Amino acid sequence: MPVNDLLYRRPAKNWLDGLPLGNGRLGAMVLAGDSSVRLQLNDSTAWSGSPASEHRRGRVDADTAAAALADARTAIAENRPVDAERTLEQLQSAYSQSYLPFADVVLTVSDDGGHCGWKLQDRGLSLAEATHCFTLDGPVFLTQETFISPVDGVLVHRLQSTAPVDVTIALSTPLMELGRASRPDGVVLKLRLPADVAPGHEPNEPALRWEADGVTPLEGALCLAATHDGRHDDRHDGRHDGGASLFTGVTDLLLVIATETTFSGIGREPEGSAADCAEEVQERVEAAVEKGWDPLHRDHVAAHRDLFDRASLTFETGPQSRPEREGICTDRRLREANAHPAGILTADPELVALLFNYGRYLLICSSRPGTLPATLQGIWNEDMRPPWSSNYTLNINAEMNYWGAEAAALAECSYPLFDLAEALAERGRSTASTLYGARGWVAHHNSDAWGYSSPTAGHASWSQWPMAGPWLVRHLDEKRRFGSASPADLERLWALAVGAAEFVCDWLIDDGGTHLQTRPSTSPENCYLSSQGRAAVATSTAMDRALIRELFQVVLELAPLVGQIGHPVLDEVRAALPRIASPQVGSDGRILEWGAGDEEEDPQHRHVSHLFFAYPGNGPTQELTGALDKSLNVRGDNSTGWSLIWKICLRSRLRQGEKVADLLRLLFRPADATSGQHAGGLYNNFFAAHPPFQIDGNLGFIGALAEALVQSHADTIRLLPALPGELGSGRVRGLVARPGIAVDLVWQDGQLTEAILTPLRPEAAGERTVAVADWAGAVTLAFGQRTVLRREPQSGTPVFSTTQQENT
Repeated sequence: MPVNDLLYRRPAKNWLDGLPLGNGRLGAMVLAGDSSVRLQLNDSTAWSGSPASEHRRGRVDADTAAAALADARTAIAENRPVDAERTLEQLQSAYSQSYLPFADVVLTVSDDGGHCGWKLQDRGLSLAEATHCFTLDGPVFLTQETFISPVDGVLVHRLQSTAPVDVTIALSTPLMELGRASRPDGVVLKLRLPADVAPGHEPNEPALRWEADGVTPLEGALCLAATHDGRHDDRHDGRHDGGASLFTGVTDLLLVIATETTFSGIGREPEGSAADCAEEVQERVEAAVEKGWDPLHRDHVAAHRDLFDRASLTFETGPQSRPEREGICTDRRLREANAHPAGILTADPELVALLFNYGRYLLICSSRPGTLPATLQGIWNEDMRPPWSSNYTLNINAEMNYWGAEAAALAECSYPLFDLAEALAERGRSTASTLYGARGWVAHHNSDAWGYSSPTAGHASWSQWPMAGPWLVRHLDEKRRFGSASPADLERLWALAVGAAEFVCDWLIDDGGTHLQTRPSTSPENCYLSSQGRAAVATSTAMDRALIRELFQVVLELAPLVGQIGHPVLDEVRAALPRIASPQVGSDGRILEWGAGDEEEDPQHRHVSHLFFAYPGNGPTQELTGALDKSLNVRGDNSTGWSLIWKICLRSRLRQGEKVADLLRLLFRPADATSGQHAGGLYNNFFAAHPPFQIDGNLGFIGALAEALVQSHADTIRLLPALPGELGSGRVRGLVARPGIAVDLVWQDGQLTEAILTPLRPEAAGERTVAVADWAGAVTLAFGQRTVLRREPQSGTPVFSTTQQENT
């Protein structure tokens, strides 16, 4: 397989050896082994609970909430933060619900005597074709391929053999079976999902409930059908509930699978029944079987490549690089590159390109328009009680999943996050009014498919953070900044921004001083040392202030674009914005996370929330670069996978290519070779480790590497601002700079040799400032043309000539 695909020559022994497929809705982890393959299936709509789950323990009444909030604010003002945290527990609900596995399909190959004598030769994942393929050698030679079509909405698996074999197909599920109807070519399975699944950090709660008062859980169905050139017989196999289907004398088998649930939309009650779902999946499967492998695969590849081929990245190897990489297994490449005396980036720089392309692949597979957003694990999960419920964590992780969507020309993939934000705005209005007596809408650090917006039970350091709205609005505004927002998108964004701003205006406290304050205020999920001990709540943390400033700026910039220059919220925002304090520098030269004199409980905490202003915000200003640098130095490099990503983005904004390289070396460690609760790395299948696995490290890497190659946040298109020296030669195609300019780059020995800038819309044309190293100049871009910048062959300060070419 190509060097930028995933390749292995040993069986997948566990889930993190498996390779992922998905169409945004249906997901599968393919675990190919000797003589068998397990297809572990997920459906992105398969969640425990319902919209009623959030308040099934009862609702907090407005009077109780108002009294608790007033008492907590008094306690914080009197330097009694721990007392305030105990009081704020009255505002908490229970927990968000869990994203769940759906079913397992296992195919086993044997000879006519029932013997399984095959050995895996190789297995791999083509990123460009979103297709898994593996071969088995034994009595006869077998090839098996799998893909999940975004066009036809089905998983398709094909087995081909050089001579007849027997194939057993077994179907099982961890969910409640409501009925199983076998038929000659397959089976239809009807299911019910749990009414409640508690997260692992709630040890006093039952792990799973099938029934809960007031909760109508989801139902669903799966249809599996097989066509083949052999014979069919049913037999009972005690290894699998419900038995297994046996097909004998097979040389060619086509398996098609579809899933469906009664999920009707984020925050909405389920609609329909398992029987309705069964009818839907049977029709979908029958249509796909009739279509056949070749048309199914052709249409699938075309739809996938329409997104995947928009960008590409390669790095050239140098004289110290490992000479042999083609055909080398991916896990072996990772280990040998880490063991290389020159370091992984020098030994195998194409591993960096592989992770970038893999991230784009995973985003395409886990988040498409009309599906749910990618969870903490994308759409891949095998656990009925997954880590952190595999939910939407809004204080960094859900947004990080989409940091690279705009920059890598995958703007469509962020629409599911837009849908989640709108559901939160709808459900969060009641939460804002009841808990805080505020207008607008509010959401906190955790959510789920039901639009959970309340504070979760637990410590205030994560629970008492009502700022998800400002962050989501600021993130979604990147669609406007990158030029991918339609007029309808701007209207949607305006509605979200107004509601978030109304909440913030009511949340702010005017205590007669120069600045408006937020109280209680936290810096997710960190704590400081107070006179009462470990504490999280304070007044006006750095993150709160940065989020509010960014939100208010979004509101002011959006208003004229949607014809809302007379909206009453604008006067409130204009009055409040100058009174929101900018980032403050402490006596030790670092950015203050809380107030002056507050000491972190953990100076190397994985969250760097107080540095939001620098990334994903619009900063840093020149005056704050030194404080940002020192803050990162004290925080340290080593951390979880997603924390490494955030630090790469921040170091890129500081234009510190060698620090980016240091962080990349940590990210590219084999996960099983790291130690510690918060030590990231990569598993064998290149999933990023928290640990455990969290996909934000993979998806966030798209944006992080793009930030090292192209920056456009400060009215300047800056090329190769933070390129690590070990990645000194390469090329990238299809990145996007604000306000909608395609960027292609070629560089050699750390120096840019050619750049092609192409406006993607008329509004992006005109004069733009472009900077490379110490050179900066005004470049005029014309819509419909490519502007080519080439480095003049001379020493000293680089000089670039520009030419115009017709856009082809």
